[in-house]
Amino acid sequence: MKKEFEELRICGDEAISRLERVAEYLEEKLRQVYAHIQVLRTIDDLFSNLEKQDDELEDRQADIDDLHQQLLDEKERRVAAEMRLSELSKLSAGVAKKSSQDEMIKAMRSYLNVSRRKTLGKREAAKMVFMELFSSAKMELPEDISELLEHLDDEQAEAKVVNVTGNYNDVHDNGRVDMKE
Repeated sequence: MKKEFEELRICGDEAISRLERVAEYLEEKLRQVYAHIQVLRTIDDLFSNLEKQDDELEDRQADIDDLHQQLLDEKERRVAAEMRLSELSKLSAGVAKKSSQDEMIKAMRSYLNVSRRKTLGKREAAKMVFMELFSSAKMELPEDISELLEHLDDEQAEAKVVNVTGNYNDVHDNGRVDMKE
């Protein structure tokens, strides 16, 4: 019986040894499976990042398209403005040739005085038109108009608001208000 026990013990030891080898093999396979799972999770993260970047790229492309359209629209407006300015210059040149110099100077003086209250952009445009107009008319500018034109596009302080009560006449070139009692 001793021999039988010995054989059983040997069989048991061999079974344990085989099971331990199987367990080691399975542990190695399990480590490989976990490594594969980690790789797949990393790939999934990469795909998520790629999707985000693709969305951002689409958004940026849309922004670029919008800016491109705005640029095209602005170019169209600029071309239209240049065309209007060109037509205005031609018209001004024609008016300058047809009008007497005194009438033109009077009209210019009046328009320059009115233009001083306009926005900076409008004053700059008016100054440019006037310079072209006088240049094309080959007119000698009076000193007061030269001075007005020189400072037409200067920055101006904010307009003061003056409230007047009672009866009054409009202010004319004399620079004063006559009050009626």
